[in-house]
Amino acid sequence: MRDFKNTRTSEYLSKLNFHLVMNLSKRVRLPWLPGLQRPNFTFYRIRISIPTRVPPSFIFGLIYLSILYIYSGGVYDIVEKPYARGSDQKGNPVLLYTNQDRQFLIEGIVAGVIMFVGAFGLYFMNQATTDPHNPDRATSYQLMGLIMVAFAFLILQSMFNCKINGGC
Repeated sequence: MRDFKNTRTSEYLSKLNFHLVMNLSKRVRLPWLPGLQRPNFTFYRIRISIPTRVPPSFIFGLIYLSILYIYSGGVYDIVEKPYARGSDQKGNPVLLYTNQDRQFLIEGIVAGVIMFVGAFGLYFMNQATTDPHNPDRATSYQLMGLIMVAFAFLILQSMFNCKINGGC
């Protein structure tokens, strides 16, 4: 082995590390039972890398979830502590609170999810314009987006009309 005293410290450490790795990576002959075939496999070091920045899809997901929370009336639910669901005089379940200033917990969640369906419809309509090379996919995205937006609009309008009129 060579004497490393006259070389720089970093060069010394890198060569020492190389020699250690080379010495550790030599095959060791282990005893084995006669008559049995030794399995032929090697173990590799598992490398786990931590991302250096947050992925954009994770950030967009957090933004969309926070918007869903706000649309569903999450702040109202924390402040007012509404009933989870209601019922009329006969005991039948009621989805919409008849007063315009109040809401049931389930009413806010349903309205938020329906608004989210409409937002995804707008997203699909936007995606239809971004891929000019596949017109069939663009047409299906645009049609699906239009159906989702129309569905969300009609359901929210009917919920609003029921709330204004004092029941459905």
